[in-house]
Amino acid sequence: IIIYHQSSRQSDAAVLSAAPIFPSEELLWDPHSVPPGNTSLASNVQSLSLPKLNTRFLSAGDYLLRNFHLFRLECAYEIRGDVVDVIKRMRPALKQDGYTDPNDYYGGGQEDTDHKDDFSRTEFQGWARMGLQLKSNKEDKQGFRIIRVDPPRLGERFPSNVIAELVLDLYHCATSLISEWDELR
Repeated sequence: IIIYHQSSRQSDAAVLSAAPIFPSEELLWDPHSVPPGNTSLASNVQSLSLPKLNTRFLSAGDYLLRNFHLFRLECAYEIRGDVVDVIKRMRPALKQDGYTDPNDYYGGGQEDTDHKDDFSRTEFQGWARMGLQLKSNKEDKQGFRIIRVDPPRLGERFPSNVIAELVLDLYHCATSLISEWDELR
């Protein structure tokens, strides 16, 4: 207890500069930080306390830090609700192609290198307006790939720039939906 009270703490500016603006995957699926959006799931969960934004006893920096944390929790709640809704609508299912273990088939322990990833894949049996499978019509293109990751700037821990490419097959979509996807940045 003495060490905790005597140790130096990070300033609010250092905490804010180290925190990402948007919620991470850990925060999105942590039931102790963000309550579940479904009311049937929430019946067993106690309500979560949020920091009060009363300006009466706070400094301006403390108020901004609490407001930032509240903003991240609200974003996490909304994003998780949207992701869960799209996943429910798309109805993913794991499809098995033939034998799942390459050692059980005629190879006798030798792995078939041409089809080693063809044993199971996720197929979507439903449809969602802004939920599409990452895939390409071309054999040499992947659905998602990271093109470049720049090193972090001096004094920072995260990469300064990440460039990635998403390939979506919009062939079967209506023109209005294609224009919505083209407007995203």
